[in-house]
Amino acid sequence: MDVIIFLLSFIIILIGCELFTNGVEWAGKKLKLTKSAVGSILAAIGTALPETILPLIAILLLAGDAGTDIGTGSILGSPFTLSTIALFLCGLTALLLAKDKATGVVHVNGKMVRNNLRFFILAYGIAAIAAFIPEEYRTVKLIIAIGLLLIYIAYMVRTLKADGETSEEDETKCLYFDSYVGKLTGNKVDASAEPSLITIVAQVFISLAIIVLGANIFVNQVNEAATLLGISPLILSLLISPLATELPEMFNSILWVREGKDIFAVGNILGAMVYQSCILAFIGIVLTPWHFSPGDPTQLLQIISIAIALFSAAVLYFNSSKDTLKIWTLLLCGVFYIVLITLVLLRI
Repeated sequence: MDVIIFLLSFIIILIGCELFTNGVEWAGKKLKLTKSAVGSILAAIGTALPETILPLIAILLLAGDAGTDIGTGSILGSPFTLSTIALFLCGLTALLLAKDKATGVVHVNGKMVRNNLRFFILAYGIAAIAAFIPEEYRTVKLIIAIGLLLIYIAYMVRTLKADGETSEEDETKCLYFDSYVGKLTGNKVDASAEPSLITIVAQVFISLAIIVLGANIFVNQVNEAATLLGISPLILSLLISPLATELPEMFNSILWVREGKDIFAVGNILGAMVYQSCILAFIGIVLTPWHFSPGDPTQLLQIISIAIALFSAAVLYFNSSKDTLKIWTLLLCGVFYIVLITLVLLRI
């Protein structure tokens, strides 16, 4: 592993995330979307590209069981990572950096938080059930996979139609691309002027390309380190690779919480969890055997990761109120991450 390249990948992802959060905020304003819709759909789908690409590459391009193990582990590791360490970092940032950290809460749209968590628990629960269906019942599994796609469509429709606070009146930094163009041309940019939709879309897509590039470099460096250390493909894909592919969601949420935009931050994480429970699980069911046996120690770890993700989501659901989430609840999610790490070290 090259330390310089490793650090460079971090910088690339940070730059991409800063551009993305700025661009997606302006997109929400331009399209007059609620803050919850911006965080849960626009931001979530955009930042989910790395964790979508990784299992597809592993399953389709790597031969044998290794490709399947890495692909399946990545699919399961993504929602596990977001429902534990990502939420923990969100809470930690609020505790340390948020402007009103003395209140002990992050301010959210409680209705949309519970909506996201309901859809996640439903979809991921169904995906978990499919993992215990014998492989010979392939048709049943495919029907379940199609059902997960329909659930995600229903989720998007519900989220887009739901009432909520918009970001039209929020203070948003001048679109970075407008600032850059102004500096290059020597023209002063009016900070109060609204950027064009074309410029906003260009910034969002370019920032996504930067994020995918940085995440790809980061994943390759992590993979090299894991190989040198002799870490198994399952552990690599379940615990290590998702830390890289989920960096965009983590960084975005940290940036938004720091700016006091908690709805965007929490919505990004929870919306990505719903996406993963539907779309990534669909990929897993269709392209892999998607069958876990409790008798196999490595597959038992996968089952435990599903259970922890669902339990963490349930804890969050029952501790959310109308417009706040307690910071201690978010911090508690980090404990659940340590549980699986401990089990891995002990080899259960």
